[in-house]
Amino acid sequence: MDIIPRINLSQEVEKALTSNPIVVLQGPRQCGKTTLARQLNVPPTHYFDLDDPFDQIRLEENARTTLSSLSGLIIIDEAQRKPDLFPLLRFMADRPNQPARFLLLGSSSSLLLKQVSESLAGRAQFIDMTGLMLHDVGTEHWQDLWIKGSFPRAFQQASDISLRWRMDYLQQFVNRDLRDLGETKLSDIQVRRLLQFIAASNGQAWNHSNAGKTIGVNYKTIQRHLELFRTAFIVRELSVYDDNTHKRLRKAPTIYLRDSGLVHALMQIYDHSQLLAHPALGSSWESFALEQVIGTLGLREDQCFTWSLQSGAEMDLVFRQEGQLYGIEFKHTDTPRTTRSFSTAFEQLDLKAAAIVHGGSKSWSLGEDKFAISIQELSELKSHFGLT
Repeated sequence: MDIIPRINLSQEVEKALTSNPIVVLQGPRQCGKTTLARQLNVPPTHYFDLDDPFDQIRLEENARTTLSSLSGLIIIDEAQRKPDLFPLLRFMADRPNQPARFLLLGSSSSLLLKQVSESLAGRAQFIDMTGLMLHDVGTEHWQDLWIKGSFPRAFQQASDISLRWRMDYLQQFVNRDLRDLGETKLSDIQVRRLLQFIAASNGQAWNHSNAGKTIGVNYKTIQRHLELFRTAFIVRELSVYDDNTHKRLRKAPTIYLRDSGLVHALMQIYDHSQLLAHPALGSSWESFALEQVIGTLGLREDQCFTWSLQSGAEMDLVFRQEGQLYGIEFKHTDTPRTTRSFSTAFEQLDLKAAAIVHGGSKSWSLGEDKFAISIQELSELKSHFGLT
């Protein structure tokens, strides 16, 4: 498999390492964290993979002596697997002249956040890593990225092999990764049914009880597993933006599977032509375009919201940057137009600017501070919104 350079992300990591003793790069399994880290060209003695029994032994026998003997950049992969290491990292980060800096890689957001906040507060910078972005692969490949998803191995394979890889990825997540994240009382079949239910509910208001009835468990079990899915970067939950001025605001969050390729694997959608005729076309587009927008703008999870009124007005994504509120709608159609819902949301939220991100090839103005943005010209979104 070819290595696809992640230039923007690599530069962000290297910049963070110049000003922080510890940088935490977190993202889903197989998104390319290890590949990126190994491109930093550290000596083999400075790389510890805690999925590797040999490296586990290296840090179990006398971690302080082992790490203290090293200088420069030290990389610890799957760092959340060894929580007792974090107090030692705090000590090492506070040494005079900081002879070493640490890049921690992890695929469990809640475990890493807990360990870092308890032991490394003020010493570590978090960087979120997704799968491939349009600026990584080139906008001419946007349809492949949409269909196959953002995992590098899935994206680079032929369609049939890619689908098989994504199905295997889901199977491994159900059989192993989920069990590593926390206790689950669901059978493998129930977990897979829940993932399929989420895929079918993609981009819709979420209700734990409805999902529980379908799976045959109570809402608390669904709530617990949804949190585990979020921790593993499988699911994204958009909370409702609430400024306490709208009495008829819908309170339910919106749920997305973060990788459109996994959506298609769960729904057995094989190629672009099949997707275009599938009822899930619109929700699949939302999943794909949402992640691309969030990555392009560099939004944190706590900056992203959804908004809708019981009367029907809605905005798929609402976010605040540079003290202003912005909105995004996602429409696959080549020729999107402003709707009453879009205009109402724009006015009610007092948005600085808003856009419809669509699947056509051109971008244009929809009126003052409103834009139709082609997915192929997504890099221009910041300039349209006047963001730096």
